[in-house]
Amino acid sequence: MTQACVLIDYQNLHHHLKSQISDGSPADVCATLLDAIRDHLSDTRIITGRAYADFSGLDDHTRHVKRTLYLHGIEPVFVPATMHRNTSDLQLAVDAIETRERRPEIETFVILTGDRDYVPLVQSLLSAGRRVVNVAFREHLAPYVLRHTGNGEYVDAESLLPDGALTPQPPTGEPIETTTFNAVADIESEDAFDALKVTIQHFGQYDEVYLTPLLRRLSEEMPRDAEPKELIAELEEAGAVKLERRRGMPYDYTVLLVNDEHPEVQEARTEVGGPDLDQNTGDGLPFGDSDELDGDDYAFEDDE
Repeated sequence: MTQACVLIDYQNLHHHLKSQISDGSPADVCATLLDAIRDHLSDTRIITGRAYADFSGLDDHTRHVKRTLYLHGIEPVFVPATMHRNTSDLQLAVDAIETRERRPEIETFVILTGDRDYVPLVQSLLSAGRRVVNVAFREHLAPYVLRHTGNGEYVDAESLLPDGALTPQPPTGEPIETTTFNAVADIESEDAFDALKVTIQHFGQYDEVYLTPLLRRLSEEMPRDAEPKELIAELEEAGAVKLERRRGMPYDYTVLLVNDEHPEVQEARTEVGGPDLDQNTGDGLPFGDSDELDGDDYAFEDDE
């Protein structure tokens, strides 16, 4: 009987399952997957396993997650994550290569993830004569991944789960909830009207605006004593704009929409004369690639 190592990108798997199940815990679904993987690899004995995540940052009981993994012979490996970067995939790849070099008796590597591909790692392991079994959710996996896993070495994770275990959720980018504009009212303060003009000047060509870069732009162009979040709240109360939540992976986010029927929005567009296209980078944001989209520093209360 051959020996195997299981490596789990639990950070990615957790967030993927979170968007796919309506009841229960992602840890419990992961446990079901691990049991099914053992059955699938009936000719292979799993002798070691690791799961990588920033467990303290998951919206699941940390103790329950770790206990579930331990009971299935999987060692939880803490990998710090921030809004800027999740490094669980890097640590998984490093450990896979080290295991390949230090433990030649391990002939099979099982990589369990949600929707993240590991093509460079798979190619490296295959070139060293190892068997690689990818377990992920086929619907959300890039097609080219399947070309690098070998015949029969890709397992659709959904096929390992009982019927009805996953509940379809709104696709990434669609509204979680959609509100209507408030009743049209006068914009009370001059600062709020100026904030509206800044929004139209720099983002007016877009149907919806990412909230974080907008707040940054307002912080740069408005007076120091003007609070961008309060200005947007005033505009929303007057029915000139509205905020909507969008479902994202791994984090949900907020966008702003402008009410073109509002008289003062029309007035602002006339004064501005259209968006400042000279500063547009062509990617939907008037910033370079180095600007981040995370909203930690500028988030409204419901974003935190």
